[in-house]
Amino acid sequence: MKVSEFIVQYLRDQGVTDVFGIPGGVVLELMYAFDALDGITPHLSYHEQCAGFAACGYAQVEGRLGVAYATKGPGFTNLLTAMADAYYDSTPVLFLTAHSAATLPQGCRLVADQDMDTCGMVKNITKYAERIDDVKRLPLALSEACHIALDGRKGPVFLDIAASLFKKEIESVGNVVLDRNKLEENCARMASMICCEIKKARRPVILVGDGINQSNTLSSINTFIEKAGIPVISSRYTHNVIYDSAMYYGYVGSHGIRYANFILSKADLIVSLGNRLYFPSHSLSYGKIVEHAKFLRFDIDEGELVKHPLMDEGFKLDIVSLLPALAETNDDCGKHDEWLHVCQVIRDELWQADVNEAVNSLSKILKTIPADSIIVNDVGNNEFWMSRACVYAKVTNRTLYSKSFGALGNALGKAIGAYYATQKPVVAFVGDQGIQMNIQELQYIAQHHLPVVVVVLNNASSGMIKDREAIAGYGYSLHTTKNSGYGIPCFSKIAEGYGLKYVMMNENFSLDEISSPILVELQIPESQTLTPSLPRGRDMQDLEPRIDEQIYNTLNVL
Repeated sequence: MKVSEFIVQYLRDQGVTDVFGIPGGVVLELMYAFDALDGITPHLSYHEQCAGFAACGYAQVEGRLGVAYATKGPGFTNLLTAMADAYYDSTPVLFLTAHSAATLPQGCRLVADQDMDTCGMVKNITKYAERIDDVKRLPLALSEACHIALDGRKGPVFLDIAASLFKKEIESVGNVVLDRNKLEENCARMASMICCEIKKARRPVILVGDGINQSNTLSSINTFIEKAGIPVISSRYTHNVIYDSAMYYGYVGSHGIRYANFILSKADLIVSLGNRLYFPSHSLSYGKIVEHAKFLRFDIDEGELVKHPLMDEGFKLDIVSLLPALAETNDDCGKHDEWLHVCQVIRDELWQADVNEAVNSLSKILKTIPADSIIVNDVGNNEFWMSRACVYAKVTNRTLYSKSFGALGNALGKAIGAYYATQKPVVAFVGDQGIQMNIQELQYIAQHHLPVVVVVLNNASSGMIKDREAIAGYGYSLHTTKNSGYGIPCFSKIAEGYGLKYVMMNENFSLDEISSPILVELQIPESQTLTPSLPRGRDMQDLEPRIDEQIYNTLNVL
């Protein structure tokens, strides 16, 4: 078979059903090979960045391998933002490009138009990158790249293949088995140790992160939570993990939920599962908890364990093995009724805290969304309001973010990829600025009649940066409001131009059935700021705007 056919057949055998890209001279042979093989389909994106984001959404929603391809030169460079997003958020994506130059530039700027040292450019945002000029090298390189993308802490990989190889013949070979050291831990012993530590603690909490989503261990963590009977808090990106347990007490962070931050501040044991503890342990805000609480940390990436030298010892361990052991253990975690009562009092008192007009409106939408649909959030104030609304509305739908990289404009591409990965309806929440970053993908959604609802939160401003301008002390807004250079289109006409149904949200709006693409506009007052927030140096529970002093003091001494 030809090399192009070999690549496509290999990816299909790995379970890849959909790939995303844009035609280009050096990848035409590969693209046609994708089209010729049953069981795998190439999709035309309208910008390579969104082809990459679509592959990210495809991979992120279920932890499977995503694939994006692009031509050389600008096609390749347009993939870089999505590649970095996949790296920062540990998303397994294979990025494919091709080259035509026989050699790399040495001592001159270029050898052939659009060719460049691609691997040198991506080496710091991929787990694996290789330029392939020898057909004999291809089987092992492809197998190794796909394995590395999914092995351990997942992430993107990159192959730049000589276009001249695609039409060459290659012998069909079986999957290459790679000899790699696997993590070996006595997970039953670890599970017993965790239960023993919980039983000894007065105020234990479980802190979960997106590793739970990435490892598909939601069922196991929920079983263990009910068994342990202690409070669970999460990262902001993991509010969907706990199904409907009364033990869930929200997400923590500098823009977290007040009652969650209060509870974390009082804990004496923190069992961290799938959470990389992204905060400086020496900070004035979070350092206190490092001083008075014991941490049990488990992470597949040893680098995450060494970044907090002041914490207790961490364990390099795959939660894919640990969480089933926790779910199956019969060890006693003890009773913590007094601690649960404290947590309940705090949550009841602060349940309505920071539920503003935007959160209320979003909660009404979320309560009508089908339980099996996927939610995708873009970057900006809109995502923080959405996170708060998800917890307030008790939504457990799988929710995708651009977490650590924070790529504005990622939502439409990820929504497309998430749909093809799950064949389920998708609701994408974007800001009036974020949608304009990749608005062209509305063409794909409309053209293919995808069941994707795009909700535009329109506050007619670049709200997050406008708020930061004010906090930084600048006397006026610049490029963030209509009067300072920022502008927005008429979204009803945008919908009309792309052939989409348009709805201005009102009190009667519902998404209880999603069968066709819709553009929904939700108008948010420009004056609506992002709250709460944690000023530098404040105790983690002392968020801004401050609550009534008497209430704060009462809760703080519980």
